[in-house]
Amino acid sequence: MRLVKLSTPEGSIYINPEHVVAIVKGLRDTKVETVASTHIVKDPPEVVARLLGLEEIELDVTPKAVGWKED
Repeated sequence: MRLVKLSTPEGSIYINPEHVVAIVKGLRDTKVETVASTHIVKDPPEVVARLLGLEEIELDVTPKAVGWKED
């Protein structure tokens, strides 16, 4: 089992890359969703993806606005 050390606001955590479901960019931090829970880390999504060993990451840059209706 391989573990990756990531920095959080509270300290450091170790995550198994095989258990990562999603990496979501926030305003200041990055959210890493695993099969067990969600963790907030300080690094940008590109760095987190590289540390976890992902060769290719799909970035969704579509803004999420509240109240927009699709026509």
